[in-house]
Amino acid sequence: MLELRDLKRFATLAEERHFGRAAVRLGMGQPQLSRALQRLERLVGTRLLERTSREVAVTEAGQSLLADALRMLMIAEAAPAAARRAARGEAGRLILGFSGSCAYAFLPVAVEGFRRAYPDVELALQEMAADRLVEELREARLDIALMRRLGVPQGLAGALVFEEPMVAALPKAHRLASRARIKPAELADSPFVIFPRHNGTDFHRQVSQICAEAGFAPQVAQEVSPMHALIGLVGAGVGVAIVPESVRKLRFSGVVYRPLEGVGAQSQVWAAWRGERLPAPARAFAAHLGIEIET
Repeated sequence: MLELRDLKRFATLAEERHFGRAAVRLGMGQPQLSRALQRLERLVGTRLLERTSREVAVTEAGQSLLADALRMLMIAEAAPAAARRAARGEAGRLILGFSGSCAYAFLPVAVEGFRRAYPDVELALQEMAADRLVEELREARLDIALMRRLGVPQGLAGALVFEEPMVAALPKAHRLASRARIKPAELADSPFVIFPRHNGTDFHRQVSQICAEAGFAPQVAQEVSPMHALIGLVGAGVGVAIVPESVRKLRFSGVVYRPLEGVGAQSQVWAAWRGERLPAPARAFAAHLGIEIET
């Protein structure tokens, strides 16, 4: 079997075309170098160098071996650094899942920053509903996921990444649309457009709780997801909605957003992952979000 040290000796000889100069560069005796070349030629099964009294010339077989030797030596030289980069999460592939509403908040900035910091990581982004994100994580088809919830799904690990206030989304023709701020109780007689009860986001429960604390139960006109569909129905006059503040970035001509007065509830975005050891790029992405994951 070819050894890297033999290939290095041969490549040095081919470059210097002189046993004495090559031996000096390699830090070995000239007779030792000559015997090493003979062993290599026996292993390959053909002559690699033509020797004269003054210099050596590379044969056709030697030229072929030299091209492969230089590639192998380059790979061997780069391999330790590449392994260290992979261990730090600076190379490899990251499969990141996210729920659509995260894209209105911090996600674009986070992804852009990660791409700049880790340009050699192949980042695969997969948007899907929160309940499916949980399923894909449990089936190991995602490395890490970002979702709006009020905690980590059962059986997964996670950390809070981002939270923001809730606001009211109103049809432009709504009687409260001209107000600067709105109290939740003032929405008691309005129909609501709301996320489905069982879609994994906790939106339904959180909106119901805000309304309950204001002394009423929401009159649900329509349950719908994803978020842009919900806001579209608000713009069509189907009802009002309570949504995360970053949803303001969805600019529908028939919709206005107003702060909610006296509401302490925050919409939360959680990072979630399987409890076992994460791939290094996923740990690097978590660190980029300010999350430390034990290795």
